[in-house]
Amino acid sequence: MKHLHRAAAAVGAVLLLAGCSSAPTAGVAGLAGGPGSIKIQAGDDEIPALREIAEDFTADTGVQVEFVQREVHAQTISNFISQSPTGQAPDIIVSPHDNLGQLASNGVVVPVEMGDRAEDFSDNARDAVVYDGVSYGVPYAIENVALLRNNELTTADPATFDELRAEGHRVMEREGIQYPFTVSQSPENGDPYHLYALQTSFGAEVFERTEDGEYTSSLTMGGESGHAFARYLQDLGETGDLRTSMTPDIAKESFVNGQSAFHLGGPWELADIEGAGMDVSVLPVPPAGDEEARPFVGVQAFFVNANAQNPVAAQDFAANYLTRPESQTALYESTGRPPASRVAVDRMQGDPLRSAYAEIAETGLPMPAIPAMGAVWSFWGTTENAVVDGRGDPVELWNRMIDNIEGQI
Repeated sequence: MKHLHRAAAAVGAVLLLAGCSSAPTAGVAGLAGGPGSIKIQAGDDEIPALREIAEDFTADTGVQVEFVQREVHAQTISNFISQSPTGQAPDIIVSPHDNLGQLASNGVVVPVEMGDRAEDFSDNARDAVVYDGVSYGVPYAIENVALLRNNELTTADPATFDELRAEGHRVMEREGIQYPFTVSQSPENGDPYHLYALQTSFGAEVFERTEDGEYTSSLTMGGESGHAFARYLQDLGETGDLRTSMTPDIAKESFVNGQSAFHLGGPWELADIEGAGMDVSVLPVPPAGDEEARPFVGVQAFFVNANAQNPVAAQDFAANYLTRPESQTALYESTGRPPASRVAVDRMQGDPLRSAYAEIAETGLPMPAIPAMGAVWSFWGTTENAVVDGRGDPVELWNRMIDNIEGQI
């Protein structure tokens, strides 16, 4: 109950702030009755932009902003969850949105109301920070898998994945290159994330969604749609087009070195591709089944600590400063990640590759942030590997995976 009372109080505070989001709130520290500072934990690529945003915030409110560099490791979120009730955690953190279910169910983050500025953000970005009907964060970057094409090897724009495979083999024969396409896999754990666009093209989404787009814990990737995808994986493995030995490094380096005409990858790989001076295009992943190929969409977002030392100031910074188009643009320029804000995307100049990723993200599906997702990854990835490697009947392997996941949930 304490978490509910605290969340309700925070919503009330932020509604007061967001209601006049066009004007800064002065004297926040005095209203909070707490220290005249807030602490933000962020990555080293995010902090330069946040310092710029903080200058305006401090000038308007007198509240100082301190920064703690985030170390990316498995314990980052669990540390925040354990430290928040003790007052040791930062006031604001940056996190991938798929940690939201864990954060919200532990009562360590509070709702953030973006007000009218919410309309500036893409639907997927807004949906990604909603848990159990409540909006908890301010998105700033959006990431997804798309199809990268080496324009020096081909200018084909395949309408289906089978057309992509055929073009890839033609280029292999003509140019003497090694692969028809490359995509990250893991020999031990598989990589359902990178293959999800192909899976959804068979209608096999991982979880059922409500009319509002929120995920439930009911699996929907079983049945004939899942079987059809499993049989397609079997074919990819039998032809050698998909290899479980293709690690992320091998997949990217092979594409950069001109050993494949196509690559299924994310915007996080663009720096290396651009550094190699490649002429590439970013295209939607073509479907392997009869439906649209919809990749997972990951959203980087800011979340406010439920036990913040200066809660009103933290809410003010999140709701009224991080949501500004110029703030979203600054974060894009600092990190190189495609913005979650449509306004910031429109302001991007001379960056067609990241603009294309942001556009393709509109067609994707937010990564499920529900706790049940934790039961899925291991069974899902190892089963895909078993199917690709031909270690059993694909339908039987897929059905066993569904039973195992449902038992774990």
